[in-house]
Amino acid sequence: MTPLLSVKGLTIDIVQGKNIFSAVRDISFELGEGEILGIVGESGCGKSLTALSIPGLLPQAAEAGSGSIFFEGRDLLTLPEQELCRVRGNKISMVFQEPLLSLNPLLRIGRQIEEPLLLHGKKDRAGNREQVLDIMARLGLPDPPSLTRAYPHQLSGGMCQRVMIALAMICGPRLLITDEPTTALDATIQTQILELIKKINRERGTAILFISHDLSIIRRLCRRVLVMYAGKIVESGKTEDVFKRPLHEYTRGLIGSIPERKRKGSALANIPGKVPFIEEQLPGCPFAPRCAKAMERCREAFPEAAFFDNGRRVHCFMAGSFFKEARL
Repeated sequence: MTPLLSVKGLTIDIVQGKNIFSAVRDISFELGEGEILGIVGESGCGKSLTALSIPGLLPQAAEAGSGSIFFEGRDLLTLPEQELCRVRGNKISMVFQEPLLSLNPLLRIGRQIEEPLLLHGKKDRAGNREQVLDIMARLGLPDPPSLTRAYPHQLSGGMCQRVMIALAMICGPRLLITDEPTTALDATIQTQILELIKKINRERGTAILFISHDLSIIRRLCRRVLVMYAGKIVESGKTEDVFKRPLHEYTRGLIGSIPERKRKGSALANIPGKVPFIEEQLPGCPFAPRCAKAMERCREAFPEAAFFDNGRRVHCFMAGSFFKEARL
């Protein structure tokens, strides 16, 4: 079956004066109809730039240097801006991390949720209002008729995030991209938002690309996961397989840092150092300077992909050893 979204060999460059640095380097992945795919990694690993490149929302200093992003059979990177505008907000929508920074403080909530309908040619104001009230009710926003007249500053963080999801879903997109949508929310509201995202996926069949640095959320929500480090995808596979048997030392460190009841009293894993700046790119595996098991060849060349059961893909010279070790 042809995937809904297919990213191939994507590189995203950052232009700083006369210098060009690759923030995302030669990544490839696919997302199927109705699937929830997670991308996880520390801050600075290229997750958000990857997400922003799909609907063509990269910041001014960034550009897709090479590769392709096929959606519904068309390469989004080659579409004229006018054509891309017909896709953006209509077939592909995005929910951002900070809803109060994304919502217009000067416009009422109802007007903001309606705006995608107007931008995509639906001028029936009475019909639009009915759709706005319906999506707000479906997403659990209280008293929609009154709430449409409110301004963002009058709402809680959780309600603002629901408004952002309503705004993103009003045109019935086939793909919803969520970039750290629960980071600024408390645990209770976070759970509600995650349940809402699962409901959208289940009832509407919307494919979801979920960006997060929180592996516990990825584990609860996503069927498959991509692990990114310093602009590279270092491991990918079914979420259950990756969490049960991580095959990259970076993934092992991330999973080992999650507090779990069965490991109560044991020390959590600690990954020394930090994600390198894009100006600090070195040949070889970008994780090698932080990896306790790095060998000389790790510093010389980025490992070719090693493939395992269930579509598992790992870029690590030690992956085969880790796989055998986990089976013992």
